Amino acid sequence: LGLNNNNDNNSNSDSSSNKEMKHPNDIIILCDPDFALLRPITDDFSNQRDTLIGPRRSAHFQQMSSHIVTHGQPYAQTYGLGTQWRKFNLDEIAGPNSPAKQVDQKNGGLFYPAGPPYIGTASDMYKIAVAWSEFAPRVFKEYPHLLAEMYAYCIAAAHLQLPHTLIDSLMISSADVGGEGWKFIHAIPNSETCTFATQPDHSIRPLPSLIHYCQRYIVDTRYFFGKRKVPHEIFTCDHPLLEEPPMTLGQGEMNTEKDRMAAFVICAMTRFTNDAMEFFKERHCE
Repeated sequence: LGLNNNNDNNSNSDSSSNKEMKHPNDIIILCDPDFALLRPITDDFSNQRDTLIGPRRSAHFQQMSSHIVTHGQPYAQTYGLGTQWRKFNLDEIAGPNSPAKQVDQKNGGLFYPAGPPYIGTASDMYKIAVAWSEFAPRVFKEYPHLLAEMYAYCIAAAHLQLPHTLIDSLMISSADVGGEGWKFIHAIPNSETCTFATQPDHSIRPLPSLIHYCQRYIVDTRYFFGKRKVPHEIFTCDHPLLEEPPMTLGQGEMNTEKDRMAAFVICAMTRFTNDAMEFFKERHCE
């Protein structure tokens, strides 16, 4: 609904049935609130150094004439949503004549298990927002669980015949899930994991665009980051900065690669949170 409202403000018309966009070529990037940027999100995925594509999608990606977001060619992060949306009552959700019903298992898996950040032109994102807002309550009625709104997005994109190019390297989130940009983190020398996480520099080493910190990250039982465990009082003058982990976190002989992945997120998110706290204190506290 927020995206829909934003797109309404990009319209020259007050009529919902006759929208003429002021800036139809603008690029809309739709993000979750629990994102922390490691580098700018782009609409150009032409640079192989910066872009990771999953094996099942690499052949199609290589055959594309352009790797830049344009009308009819939105992009998004790969998510492990599969094609479950095809099993929903699409007649009830999108209508008996919806093109979403014609998407087969193969193409459903290649182009539609999309998640944020979603990236598309303003005109495409307006169409998606309208259908998405309409479909989401119907999906939730049938599937009143987490991810209902994401499945609704998949259905809206398929209904509008807007297959998404799915990118693995837009984010890292879970060490237990494929289709993310962890390859970039694995390439960082073990001794630099935390130092580079606290001062990420994409010009030195390629990085995912962001951390989607929706998981719980634990190393050596003592060091932990979870968004729901961050004290609510951090943006007050009296609250101390968070204790930062040692720069050697995750580098012990008994640590695994998953520990190192978690260490990267813990080090990054602790430093980013402290940076935000210091920004607040410098401007609002004596």
